[in-house]
Amino acid sequence: MDENTLLEAYEPFEFYETEIEGSSSALIYEPIDNEDYALITDVDGIMPVDLEQEIIFAAYTADGAFAWSVGFESSLLLLELLTKHSKSDNLINIVKSYRDDGDYY
Repeated sequence: MDENTLLEAYEPFEFYETEIEGSSSALIYEPIDNEDYALITDVDGIMPVDLEQEIIFAAYTADGAFAWSVGFESSLLLLELLTKHSKSDNLINIVKSYRDDGDYY
């Protein structure tokens, strides 16, 4: 699987690739109505290479402070969770509710 497939899978949920510390990249989600944002990386803190790789969804405040995170066994599980909700829902809140329910990897 190539990086384009990964990006295409997340594109409907308004994630896009962004540069993070150093020369690494990650997927970012920035809701328009809220300045908080979320990054998706692999367990090493860099861009996942495929949809079956273990990932970390990390939420940050508008000023860049880490807020919380949750792991997913794969992007496929996160994408399945996201498809159960309206695209108008704030995806950060969807994942936070999932995390708060304690039903995660």
